Amino acid sequence: RFGALIENVTEADLQSPELGQMLRRTWLQAGLLVIRGLDLSPDNFASISRHFGVLGPVPAGREHAKLGPGGCILRIGNVRDQTGKLISQPSSTKENVLLDGSSQYRPAERLPVWHTDGTFKETPEAGTALYCRQAPEEGGATCFADAASAWEGLAFDQQQHLLKLDCICSLAHHDAKLRKRNPDYPMLTEEERKRNPPRRVPLSLQHPETGRRAIYGINSSTCFVMERGQEVEPEKLERHELSGEEDDSVSILQELLVHATAPKYTVFWQWKAGDLAICDTRSTLHCATSYNQQKFTREMWRTTIMP
Repeated sequence: RFGALIENVTEADLQSPELGQMLRRTWLQAGLLVIRGLDLSPDNFASISRHFGVLGPVPAGREHAKLGPGGCILRIGNVRDQTGKLISQPSSTKENVLLDGSSQYRPAERLPVWHTDGTFKETPEAGTALYCRQAPEEGGATCFADAASAWEGLAFDQQQHLLKLDCICSLAHHDAKLRKRNPDYPMLTEEERKRNPPRRVPLSLQHPETGRRAIYGINSSTCFVMERGQEVEPEKLERHELSGEEDDSVSILQELLVHATAPKYTVFWQWKAGDLAICDTRSTLHCATSYNQQKFTREMWRTTIMP
């Protein structure tokens, strides 16, 4: 069964190592764990996140949106300081809407923007924890998909083909692509780009702890899909990194996303302030949905859980 909801626990309860171990076991089994009704400080949020693993750094180019101990928390949303300066990481798109209540991927529009986190990192993360500080009255939900069950729902021949494929993921490509959708989205400096070269990850991943295989490698940073062992010409890769344009090979992901985000594999979560959700990025996909940013404020805190 995908997803587990826990209620009637306090911040003090969540500091218990024994409860933390139980939550981690549940998280691994369910892929998604949601806890309601919390009032967390940055320190408490970081401490609870550590039940699931060591916390990783905030990605490059997001220094303006860091908070918490050691800057381990990324603030996401449309929060600004008293001078009007943006102090949060803006949403990737202002048009990520659901039609007829469905979060299934629509290839013609390339929406919603389903993805797993951190595929562009040297060491991709094991999970993402999201804590809702302030939710809009309308919109701003997050949808989660069970990428392990979606993999198991593929035909055997399709699985065998996908097992041979890798995704080339670039943080520079990710930011250039998202900047086209949202002009507030930050771009890497040349120095940051050199420190964050493209990475290669499999299109399907066997979970190192549960052993289940899942659809993986789908991220806005994905600019090429290639057979294992095949290489990209450096000049071609640089063009795609700087332009934010995907190679035609990425089109294979669109058909895959239609399958993986079918209603039987997905959960729609409408946030309330105090909600905490932890998803296993090795076995799930997720997408944000839009909200009226002129009318409402949305503030989410995110920590990165490393393997």
